[in-house]
Amino acid sequence: MVLARIQMWLVLLLGVLGVAEPPAPRAGEETVRICVVAIVATDRDNLVDHRLRCIAKEVQKKEPTLTGFQLVTLNCKPVAVGGKETFKLVEGETATVEVLQAADEDDRVRLTVKAPLMGEITYGTCCAKYFPIMTRYQTKEKDRLILAVMVKPCSAKK
Repeated sequence: MVLARIQMWLVLLLGVLGVAEPPAPRAGEETVRICVVAIVATDRDNLVDHRLRCIAKEVQKKEPTLTGFQLVTLNCKPVAVGGKETFKLVEGETATVEVLQAADEDDRVRLTVKAPLMGEITYGTCCAKYFPIMTRYQTKEKDRLILAVMVKPCSAKK
């Protein structure tokens, strides 16, 4: 329920920002579009980007000292199945996302994400749903980096 609300808000965010659909894949190459949102959370103020209210509320359940949430970057790139792509975050930091497996019959894609100060995270995710990752990375101002990763569109054969 909580994750669904976070995902709903982040999908809404993409719509507001006008993120385009992915380009058509090259012949014989299956691709998906990976979107990575970088969010910084702080304890120095209580300013919350209106598009992040839901995620802020959920993060505060685990980290109540984080009171301000701002969207830093939103990047979407097509990635071939079996390929990987790097996404810019904050202060020169990057995250790498590798597509391990295309959508299966349950419309789930398998990814590996490598985020700052974290090992690799491999997981299966539903298409068009954000998967939030709270990193241990802190900016120079001691703000906490949070990622949200989404895959779309999926073309599972049902």
